[in-house]
Order: sequence, then structure tokens, then C-alpha cells
Amino acid sequence: MKNGEGSDGVDLGEHARAAYQESADRYVARADDNLWNAHWDRPSIRSLLPPLPGKWVLDAGCAGGAQSAWLLDQGAEVVAIDITPRMVELTRERTGARADVRLHDMRQPLSFLADGSMDVVLSSLAIPYVEDLEPVFREFHRVLRPDGHFVFSTHHPIGDWQHFDLSDYYASGIVEDHWSDGVTHRFYRRTLEDLLGHLFRVGFLLEAYLEPLPSKEALARFPDEQVERVPNFLFLRAVPDPRPPRR
Repeated sequence: MKNGEGSDGVDLGEHARAAYQESADRYVARADDNLWNAHWDRPSIRSLLPPLPGKWVLDAGCAGGAQSAWLLDQGAEVVAIDITPRMVELTRERTGARADVRLHDMRQPLSFLADGSMDVVLSSLAIPYVEDLEPVFREFHRVLRPDGHFVFSTHHPIGDWQHFDLSDYYASGIVEDHWSDGVTHRFYRRTLEDLLGHLFRVGFLLEAYLEPLPSKEALARFPDEQVERVPNFLFLRAVPDPRPPRR
């Protein structure tokens, strides 16, 4: 396990691509009815979305397409991207011809999207795989309309600090997590100040902030899950700042 004290030259995106290529089918089958994804992340992040009928939504890090399919069912027009080929295949299988699904690394420019072409950017638990957030947030800001919304979930900095038993909360860097299916995932762990700082510097305002526990019904359904009473996930809704940039 890394100690979170700095990058060691690992390309997090390529590591994520390989990890999820290996486990995509197992991950999607598990995530569709587990506590962490289906009954914690998804209802929480969806609660922050604006009305969706007729809206253009970028699903950034679409995984196996669960969010994309749900967005389509709500009446949205969806562009979905993911770095992992098998995840893209699974999303296309799930959404058919209803969505524009692309193999794309979100760390690269979204050159296929025009300025101000999206009403919503949705990103579910993909941000932890990005080390340099500012260019990514800047592209999301560029493609959003002035009245658009950027809604995303990520690991909570305090939860990761405790989960990875880090000695220093203020240390940022790569941490390793060994999942029960035998696949190792690497994330970039950062402080809350660092996360929000990237948002503010590219021109977003924070509009909503959630750090919820799962519902009582979900916890009762999964009594064997060890949910510590510390924030595991963080859910944010940001909007483009209408004020002119400071000089």
C-alpha cells in the first residue's frame, strides 16, 4: 500500500483501464445491486441532478452504463465516455442506439463537444482516478452551458484518510486498494481543500454538498457490510460562476 505522500510515476488512468478491463463484467454485475454503488452512490448523486427531460448530459466515466440508461429513461440526451473498452461495450449493450457512447480518457480534451453544448456533466466515482484535476474540470466547465450543472461523486478525503490508515491528513498521493475480486485499484487521495480549490480556480461555484450514510433500508438489506460512521463518499453540485474572472 502506498502511503499517500506523492506520485510514484504510476499512470492512474492506464492502471484503471487495465483493472476494469479485467473485472468489468464482475464489477457491473455486482454494482447493479450492492450497497456501495446501487444503494448509496446512485441515489445520492441522482438527488443532486436538475430536471432531466430534454437535457444534454455528459456521463463522464460511465462504467457499465447504469447511469446512462437511467438518464435516458428520465428523458435526457446522453453522451457517455469511459477509458475502458469493455465498459464502453457494456454501456452500448445497455443503451443501444439511444446514447452516444465513446471510448475516451476524460483527462484528454473533449474535442468532440462544442463550447456550451451540455446542460449537465455527471461523473460518478471517476474523479479518484485522476491525479491532475484542473484540466479535467476546465473542460467540464467549457462544455457546460452558463446555467448548467456539474454533479459528481468521489471518495471523501476523511474516509480515505482513515481507510488507508494515513499518518498525515494533509498528504496527497497514490493509494492502493485490494478489492475482494483480487483486482488492485489505485486512487489519488487528496484533501478537501485541494478538491474544492480545483473547482473554484476553473470558474465553478459550489451549490450543494452531501456526505450521507446509506439509507436505513439499505443498511438493513446489507447487514454484513461494514459501514463505519465516517464519511465514505462525497457528493457535489457545482455551477459555472456568472461573475467575471478576478484579475
